[in-house]
Amino acid sequence: MSSRSLNVRGVWDRAVDAWTNDDYEELDAVWDDIIEDLGSEYDAYSNVCSIGWAA
Repeated sequence: MSSRSLNVRGVWDRAVDAWTNDDYEELDAVWDDIIEDLGSEYDAYSNVCSIGWAA
């Protein structure tokens, strides 16, 4: 299985706010915005088991 790396500066603040507020619906919306930029078919990344955060 391969890993992918993507800069998410455009949604970083939204993601952090949603994460700290346990707002899973907003995290899902942020993820949908992120996977649009991966350049793959939507279903290839619509379900994930983990995401790495680095700052």
